Amino acid sequence: MRRLFLLLALSLVTSLHAVGRPNILLAISDDQSWMHAGAYGDKGTRTPAFDWVAGEGVLFTHAFTSCPSCMPSRTSILTGRNMWETGPGGNLMGTLKADYAIFSLMLEQSGYQLGATGKTWGPGRLEGFDPKGGKSLPSRSYSSAQTEAILGRSFHERKLKRARKGMNNLDYAANFADFLAVRDQEKPFFFWYGSTEPHQGYEVGAWKAAGKRLEEALVPGCLPDDPAIRGEFLDYGLEIEHFDQHLARMLEMLRKEGLLENTLIVVTSDHGNPMPRSKCNLYDSGTRIPLAVRFPGSAREAMTCDDFINLVDLAPTFLTAGGVDIPAAMKGRPLQSVLTRKAGSPKSREFVVTGFERHIICRRNGVGYPARGIRTKKFSYIRNYEPSRWPAGDPDFVSSHQGFIGDCDRGASKSFLMNNCTRSDIAPYYLLSFGRRPGEELYDMEADPHQLHNLAGEEQYAQVMSSLRKKMENHLRATGDPRMRGESPWDHYDFTDKRIFRNPRWREEGLGIARPGSRG
Repeated sequence: MRRLFLLLALSLVTSLHAVGRPNILLAISDDQSWMHAGAYGDKGTRTPAFDWVAGEGVLFTHAFTSCPSCMPSRTSILTGRNMWETGPGGNLMGTLKADYAIFSLMLEQSGYQLGATGKTWGPGRLEGFDPKGGKSLPSRSYSSAQTEAILGRSFHERKLKRARKGMNNLDYAANFADFLAVRDQEKPFFFWYGSTEPHQGYEVGAWKAAGKRLEEALVPGCLPDDPAIRGEFLDYGLEIEHFDQHLARMLEMLRKEGLLENTLIVVTSDHGNPMPRSKCNLYDSGTRIPLAVRFPGSAREAMTCDDFINLVDLAPTFLTAGGVDIPAAMKGRPLQSVLTRKAGSPKSREFVVTGFERHIICRRNGVGYPARGIRTKKFSYIRNYEPSRWPAGDPDFVSSHQGFIGDCDRGASKSFLMNNCTRSDIAPYYLLSFGRRPGEELYDMEADPHQLHNLAGEEQYAQVMSSLRKKMENHLRATGDPRMRGESPWDHYDFTDKRIFRNPRWREEGLGIARPGSRG
């Protein structure tokens, strides 16, 4: 088996060198956990395009985001830096500083043509854009002015004639076709396809019309088994399928244009699903993401890789493919190095470290819920730096975006937990998602993959926890995390949402107004 893996890897690397500088297609969904794709065994979510990429390339089983929040994750993708290395870029609706190297601009400078459709980087602002000007304040369209500053021309003219409620009406694939029609054929291209699916805002009950069955839903173990929750995961799965259908059309366009064999294809997501205890949390359902990569060349046989991968690895991967030197500030490692590792040799990374600071304004004084986590094959260790705070937001504080408990998106699962929190069978699930947490958490990922039983207080695990804590903190120090110096700048960074200009007391009062029934 090891010999087969090595032969396949050498074949792919040889093909990669043979084709020269490839085109690059990055397809990134919005809020999709790793488990919700056919290639990982999900029978209820049909993703033939993702599965095809995995079947002709590499399926990564342990890929993680740097941060389970949209803008910080996408900042890490662009810069190849961990979220704690990006200053105000580590917060949602923060600022991407102008002095960071961005892989897409480096590719452009080396001769690549850039293009994008859908959700790219954000929501937030680029340093140098007027914070009070409309062009710098992304809405649902994610500011084409900002997109074009870092990812080239934004293609968004093509619309769907009919879109399911809650879905973006962009015809992503048709916009990609427009890009292909006008591209400079003498240049390789980089194209960013970012759907806004499966972000929350689903058409409730759409799964019924689609012919889905409740028993098909793959629900994380941190949530109760209830029809309302199963139905929401099926509605979420339909949006993943929508993302995948547009990807399938794009792949067919590449094939017809004769470009498929010279295109590096990367399919992933920014972080995990938007239901309780996932997004904005350092558990696997929030940080572990799908990742399939098809390298250029004609030799095709599926490979599965269980190395730990971080989204900071994408920037070095794209630069390596384009023959561009990787800046020292980029902490990621090119995925090509996984293919060249000799069979039986140590893995390129034995663990991954993730972090979280502030998502939206859902606590008094505008503070976040700072945490860092380290994940090995056997254990997950999480350090919560402010355990007196509520992890998903103050339960009596209204967020303008998501109502009460604002770091959890509105939806059926959230509403079910809130409306049934006094039931003896539901209260434990409510507390798992929204209750206060201890300063340290430890989980045995083999015995407890859904991270339900905290082992941090058990004496027999004290040495394990000490070792993981030391390993994580050494990594954080080596990569310049301000928290290792006792600093907490994220609570003080500006929040660039335009609503703050209508209320100078936003830190104390929030951005929303309490409304009857606005409980998620």
